[in-house]
Amino acid sequence: MLLYCGGAVPAHPDPFSVTFDDAFAERFLRHLVNEEGYCNGCGALCDHCRDTYGIDFTPDIAHVMQLPSVLPYYLDDPTGLLGGELPPHEATVAVNVHQEVLLALPELAFRAGSRVIIAPSEAPGWVSRWVRGEVRKACRRLGMGCAFPKPFCSLTPGIHPAVDEFMEHFRIGYPRLRLELGEGYIKEARVLRSAPCGNTYYVAFNLKGAPLDASVAEVVAKYWHSFPCVASMEVDRELGETILHIGGFMHYRAVQEALAEAGVEVELPSSPALARISA
Repeated sequence: MLLYCGGAVPAHPDPFSVTFDDAFAERFLRHLVNEEGYCNGCGALCDHCRDTYGIDFTPDIAHVMQLPSVLPYYLDDPTGLLGGELPPHEATVAVNVHQEVLLALPELAFRAGSRVIIAPSEAPGWVSRWVRGEVRKACRRLGMGCAFPKPFCSLTPGIHPAVDEFMEHFRIGYPRLRLELGEGYIKEARVLRSAPCGNTYYVAFNLKGAPLDASVAEVVAKYWHSFPCVASMEVDRELGETILHIGGFMHYRAVQEALAEAGVEVELPSSPALARISA
């Protein structure tokens, strides 16, 4: 189940309200259903590379719930906003929702059959440290898994079996690639696991022909930016880096690791912030 806040934003919202942007939620959903025309970076040269991966997970999306784009700072009844109960589902993804909704979510999700809550942050203010702690405590009490990747493409296995199953089934999280090499260049790049917005497929397609040296970083940067990544350019205090840049460093690291697996050692740009990322 996907839960997010979004829709039209009034020109003059109430000053005591919070406004939510659904740009990332929409991209995530469009990737999961492999919406026709979603990836259009290659224009007339498109060879529909995404279709070779069997990406369409439409049958696996139990429900999509869109909450209002503008909500009061304090909610009198967050459970009521969710309708009192959720439809049956096994995994709950909450993208940029009111934090009081997040606090109410574990009990409702558990009763609906969910085994895991994943609430990514594509901007610094999406999920506070205190809310993460409270939701973790509630999920532990209920025997559920939970993860708070910042950004979503930093989600890695090992947090909880239900998180691992989610990643494996939808093939999303921290990007993984497999490369076939030619004489001094990348002959073919295949995606094993993509960033949840689908950016990794566009990067992989454009890696073909890239050199086997540090200049491959220019190819990664060009196509990762132009997909584009829509994470925030505001510096996150916890990471000491912008979340958008972390998304880029994730793709540099994925390419570096794939090259190493193919027998080529190349040092690509990194950031100390990668070591500070926690689920």
